[in-house]
Amino acid sequence: MTSSRPWLAVALGALALATACRPDPGSSSAAPSVADPNGRIELLLYEPTGRAAPTDTCDVALCTSLVALIDGAERTIDFAIYGMRNQTRVFQALQQAKARGVEVRGVVDRDRHGKNYYASTDALVDMVGSVQSDQRVDEILAKQKARDGEGGEPRCDRPAGTQGPVQCLAYDLGDSCLLAAHASREPLGGGDAIMHDKFFVIDGKSVWTGSTNVSDSCSGGYNANLVVVAHSGRIAGWYTQEFEQMYREGKFHTRKQQHGPHRATLANGEVELRFSPQDDPIRDGVRPLLKHARKQIDIAVFFLTHKRIVEDLIAAHSRGVKIRVIIDSTGARNEYSKHELLRAAGIPVKVENWGGKMHMKSAAIDGQVVIAGSMNWTSSGEYNNDENTLLLRSPELAAQYHAFFERTWTALPDTLLAANPDPESQGSTTACSDGVDNDYDRAIDMEDPGCSASPPPLPPMLPWRVVPKVGGRLTCDIDMPGQATRRSKDEAATEVVVPGVDPEQVAAD
Repeated sequence: MTSSRPWLAVALGALALATACRPDPGSSSAAPSVADPNGRIELLLYEPTGRAAPTDTCDVALCTSLVALIDGAERTIDFAIYGMRNQTRVFQALQQAKARGVEVRGVVDRDRHGKNYYASTDALVDMVGSVQSDQRVDEILAKQKARDGEGGEPRCDRPAGTQGPVQCLAYDLGDSCLLAAHASREPLGGGDAIMHDKFFVIDGKSVWTGSTNVSDSCSGGYNANLVVVAHSGRIAGWYTQEFEQMYREGKFHTRKQQHGPHRATLANGEVELRFSPQDDPIRDGVRPLLKHARKQIDIAVFFLTHKRIVEDLIAAHSRGVKIRVIIDSTGARNEYSKHELLRAAGIPVKVENWGGKMHMKSAAIDGQVVIAGSMNWTSSGEYNNDENTLLLRSPELAAQYHAFFERTWTALPDTLLAANPDPESQGSTTACSDGVDNDYDRAIDMEDPGCSASPPPLPPMLPWRVVPKVGGRLTCDIDMPGQATRRSKDEAATEVVVPGVDPEQVAAD
């Protein structure tokens, strides 16, 4: 395969030289920082109050920022996106770029059967032409998963009425322990890892990325989302390197090679970039930041199922850090969601009641750091899917995020500190008139029982309990009194990971 990009080999060669002597990236401090004094990060934050439904428009900064970059492209556009739905202005911008001679290449998600969730993806692929997907790798990994099986028995009792993998949980509350077991009501399995990135690289010098899918619900302005625009050739080069692994080499998911983590010092802060799954973005990126928080953590996320993140948040709360969490109502209905355990530990959590989603995967810490990107705070987001996570060390951007979070938190009523709204009900504002299957039960708006005058009760949240420490016990684990204990085949396992299963596959937006 030939390329019209003579700069690409030079850029990748420079990256190889820059990383050849890098220490073991087991911690964020191990990756050296390169200077890009002319580079700059823009942070675009959007909360969807007042938007009645998904729309095929481009009238919010999440979308207009992307179109401006595409319209300004002179040589190349590389994109890796989950898919496209009803974003005519973005489609036309790419079409016009091709027409004026810009080389456009892409990567999209496909399952092992060649399917993509978004209705406009095939039209995009036909128009662009040079588009690859993860379908072949999904086929290979599905066969491997069928051979390997899913592991041993849990060390705690299965919650009543559940069939999925059991996650055994124990958290230290000081003089007591918070105990629970989480499992899905339906069996899990048979799904594929997803190419879940959302990024565009323009002319090898700018990157558009974040949590925003190119869809009428995300870039169309119905969901709460975040976009990072990086004006930096260094950062663009790293995203190009990741793109080439997928597009040119056909490497996706666990088959990708590790080149990061990457760090650059820009004019308005320092950026650390980690790709999933190869760069361990939660273990070595997100968790160290949470562990070192001293004053404030504001979190806005779609899904929060990662049990070790919850461990870090409870520990931070215990040492006096002010923590607030906004989670999506669909995410809160997931049986592995940890928001009720955070509430039990005394951490304020609001479950949104919009028609649209809280689709961010983000946080700000101590007025110093912003966490952003495409990765849901789940085990599959870290270990299986193709994702990118940005750790932005910038008081300027952190102050912007904290201010946005404060406005959003205040606008949500305090009743949501205890409630878990049905995502498709009269209690979720426009959810019964937006034309969207918000809870993914194949019933839309008034066809959904949740939108009726007498909605049926939602399934109860899975139980938890607090057990006092006794007998000089200093730590909490799942061998506490009243917890059944069955030995697992892998005692070192810290997270239930069902290969190829992520909440966003079941609850795609």
